[in-house]
Amino acid sequence: MIYINGQKSAFEINQFANLEELLLATNESCNNAHQIITAVHLNDELFDELYPHQAEDIEPDEIKKVEITAISFTEMASQIVEELFKVTASVKLASVQASESLRRGDDMDALTTISNMTDVIRNFMTMISCFQQDFNAPKTPEYTELSEKYKQLLLEITEAMENEDWILVADLLEFEISPLCAEWDNYLTSLRFYFQTEVNGISQ
Repeated sequence: MIYINGQKSAFEINQFANLEELLLATNESCNNAHQIITAVHLNDELFDELYPHQAEDIEPDEIKKVEITAISFTEMASQIVEELFKVTASVKLASVQASESLRRGDDMDALTTISNMTDVIRNFMTMISCFQQDFNAPKTPEYTELSEKYKQLLLEITEAMENEDWILVADLLEFEISPLCAEWDNYLTSLRFYFQTEVNGISQ
C-alpha cells in the first residue's frame, strides 16, 4: 500500500520495478499538487538512503507499505523563512567578530570570516529572490532598499580591502553591516506573516 499524507494513493506497489521508480512517481504527483516530500517511511521505518540510488536496489517484493509525508511549497517556504532569522544572526555575529579581529591586527582571521560571511549574504539574497520569483512574495520598497544597501556595502568593503584600508573595513562591518541585520529581521517578519497567511488560506 502507498499512502500520501495518510491517504491511500492511486499508485500500487506492483506498478514499479523498484522503490526509486515509486518515489519518482509520487514525487511528481506531489509536485503537481504544489507539494514537496519531507519524509518517506518504508515498512513502518523512516527511509533514508545509505548510499546513492539505494532505492533502486529495493524491489517490489521487499515493499509492504510506503508512507509519504509532504507539505505545500508555501509551508516549506514559511519554514525556510524561520531559518533565515538564524542567518541574519550569524551575519551580525560574523561582522562584529571580523571587525574586532581587524582592530587587533589579526587580518588573516578576519579575511576568512569576511569571505564566509559574504558567501552567506549572497546565498541569503538568492533565497529571498527565489521567494519572490517562485512563491510570489511581494517585492516591497523595503526589500529593494535593503538589497541595494547590501550590494553597495559589499562593494565598499571589497574596495577597502583591495586598498588594505582595514580600519574602514572594520568600520563598515561594525557600523553598517551589523545594524543592517536588524532591518533584514524586520523584513523577514513581514515575509513570515505573508507566508503564514498563505498557509492558513490553503488549509482552510
